[in-house]
Amino acid sequence: MAEPFIFKVNLGGMIDILANHLYSSPDVFVRELLQNGTDAISARNLYDNSFQQGKIQIRIQKEKSLSFSDNGTGLTEEEIHQFLAVIGQSSKRDLQTGRILEDYIGRFGIGMLSCFMVTDQIVMKTKSVKNPAHAYEFKGCPDGTYSIRELNPELVPVGTEVIIQAKKGCEEYFDQKKICELVRYYGLPLPFPVMLCQEDGTEERINHFFPETGQDFSGQIMALGKELFETDFLGYIPLESESGLFSGVAYIMPYAVSVHAKNTHRIYLKNMLLTEDGETILPKWSGFLRCFLNTSRLRPTASRENFYEDELLAQAREELSSCISGYLTGLSQKNPDLLQEIIKIHFMAIKSMACEDENFFRTFIPFFKFETNMGELSGKELLTRTETVNYALDMNQFHRTAALMLSQNQLLVNACYVYDAQLLRMMQDYEESFVTCPLKYVTFEEFLQNPPAEAFRQAGQFLDAANDTLGNFDCNAELKSFSPAQLPVFYMLDEKADIKREIEHSRENAHNLFFSMLDSFAEEVKDSRATLFLNWNNELIQKLINLKNPERQKVCIEILYVQNLLTGRFPMQGGEMALLNQNLIKLIEWGLA
Repeated sequence: MAEPFIFKVNLGGMIDILANHLYSSPDVFVRELLQNGTDAISARNLYDNSFQQGKIQIRIQKEKSLSFSDNGTGLTEEEIHQFLAVIGQSSKRDLQTGRILEDYIGRFGIGMLSCFMVTDQIVMKTKSVKNPAHAYEFKGCPDGTYSIRELNPELVPVGTEVIIQAKKGCEEYFDQKKICELVRYYGLPLPFPVMLCQEDGTEERINHFFPETGQDFSGQIMALGKELFETDFLGYIPLESESGLFSGVAYIMPYAVSVHAKNTHRIYLKNMLLTEDGETILPKWSGFLRCFLNTSRLRPTASRENFYEDELLAQAREELSSCISGYLTGLSQKNPDLLQEIIKIHFMAIKSMACEDENFFRTFIPFFKFETNMGELSGKELLTRTETVNYALDMNQFHRTAALMLSQNQLLVNACYVYDAQLLRMMQDYEESFVTCPLKYVTFEEFLQNPPAEAFRQAGQFLDAANDTLGNFDCNAELKSFSPAQLPVFYMLDEKADIKREIEHSRENAHNLFFSMLDSFAEEVKDSRATLFLNWNNELIQKLINLKNPERQKVCIEILYVQNLLTGRFPMQGGEMALLNQNLIKLIEWGLA
């Protein structure tokens, strides 16, 4: 059997991995020191149930040195060799089973190395609560060497102190303001004090959970949100897991944001900041929220900067979604004014939630607003309609047909906005009497009536002139009677004609390379139909029928044609806009003459 060899770890290479690949910033050395102190205090609590005075103290010599000390369990000499000299061997493991103990934050036994990103030597003084007759000093260097010497135990308190000197270029991290910001950033919810020690012997607590006193609880929560995210929020949603997976608050943004915006949150694991990125744990529609969240049971990744994907994380996501949607649903009874304001500002996110959650949909659909040809209508108003509710899936189609359908007292909803069409279909499932129908390329015979027989005799010459004029634009003219009477013409395409117009518009703006391809597309829709309906009921059309000047009839027909293209938002083809300008000039010249 071949002789086994043992891997050797290049500590310099490990530090490079930590600095450039595992950790996102040297800032995390503060987090690692806080975590080690917190876990040491947790270990002492387990060892001695009566111990309740956990504390971390920080001393700073500006731009020179930094000291983190805790009154936790401390380390024996054996533990120093076992946990500080072996990469990846965590002191949070049960020595017999090797299992990570759930009371601790750290898991991988590499956190202390992060200090080498800002220092060239780590000095640690420690005395174990298990063996208080001995105290030790550990000195570690980035080349992998370390030394241990015994200290006078009378001069060393139970616990651990880590002392580091500023590495050149890292002096900014050895500053009171910087360290206090990082302590509050990483360890704000820690249940014990983190104290900043001054040279005169006074101490100041850094991790005050609430920035102000003398307020009601709700006021303190809002003040905390303003401090954390520098925003005056609209309100907050309590986040409490029924299974104990998490607790915290979700602050409601006072202005609209993108549904899928990547926002900054404060998400903590066992009271220590894990990540600002909520994408892993928060619902995808939660872009209108900023969350302050603490969890104790989810697993962190190796860098402790996000959560490990597993069943527990999936459960937390589901419970968070229920917390948020349940609170907003409850507002419909408790505070409908606030609910209306939230919907008004964050309608996109709320609609997204309604499309995913049936209970949420049932609660919010009466409050949603929809654009229609009869003005803005609420979901509640739409659900009272007994006739079929038509909806347009194309913005131009909505504007082209809205007035015509309104004249016949037919409702048309503009469902071009995100989620609106899906919500309308869900409304049909929700209320049996509510029937919807997408408006497709249809004829409007019910709107376009034949005028009296006498009208065709009177308008014969004018119709011939109109067809001759419009033939140049692949369009024919028809005389109809329709409402409103103020509408002189109505331009309508079948589906093929609409596609053909789009192709021709693209061809005029495309490179020669694509001409043959666009021509082949146009060939497939050559049997298309475009019609300009002339309104017999309209006064302008009546005057044009009676106009005895063919040239002026032609000019007016062309102006009406192009004007209808513009108002209907059809893509303009080459020469059509120029034709409008030329004919308007002619009208001016005739008027001046």
